[in-house]
Amino acid sequence: MNSFEFDGVVFFGRRLNEYVKMFDLKLDELTDRKLLDCAAGPAAFAAQAAELGISVVACDPMYELDLATLRTCVDRDAQMVQEKQAKTPQFFHPELEPTSKRREDMEIFLLDYERGKALGRYVPASLPTLPFQDASFDITLSANFLFLYSDPESGGMMDGSPLDYAFHSKAIAELMRVTRQEVRIYPLQGPDVKEHAYLSRIVDECKQSGFSASVVPVPQRDIIGAEDMLRITR
Repeated sequence: MNSFEFDGVVFFGRRLNEYVKMFDLKLDELTDRKLLDCAAGPAAFAAQAAELGISVVACDPMYELDLATLRTCVDRDAQMVQEKQAKTPQFFHPELEPTSKRREDMEIFLLDYERGKALGRYVPASLPTLPFQDASFDITLSANFLFLYSDPESGGMMDGSPLDYAFHSKAIAELMRVTRQEVRIYPLQGPDVKEHAYLSRIVDECKQSGFSASVVPVPQRDIIGAEDMLRITR
């Protein structure tokens, strides 16, 4: 394992301003849309979007846990990410928001979690099977999970990852099932990768299923080279 590989999925999240850049969002176009964030982790996006009148449901398998346990997971994983990034600055853009700032952002999620869960904003769920009806959402966003947590040999960063090509195929099909309009996925690779081994096959498979699929540049600057999202539309 090199210095920026993980042995499991990290419970780590981002705030609304980073979602805008990761997915090239225009917030004024989302007030009449219903969005799914999958897998959301401890992202502040759903809570901050609600303050703007934007409907977001966040889902993640960790939402089965209580607030105290999630806070422990956030603190543990934020510390781990900070230490790993400090050892591998060559993989990241210099303008990357520091982990200390992102830990502040994740506090927004933690403060909203119990109330938001009661309101249905946080739903325990995991790919490749989601507990939502067909076409439940207009737009689905999937950040920092697919592609990123495949094994390093394919272009991800999770050592011994079970998230192989078959998983990605099933997961993306499931995201499209619950989505009326489009799915956006970011990033499309881990650190120090030219192109993920699954990407072109996934694009071809989406097109064979009758969808439009394209790799689109985005403003987010996080992992060097991970500067595009996959946009899949009906």
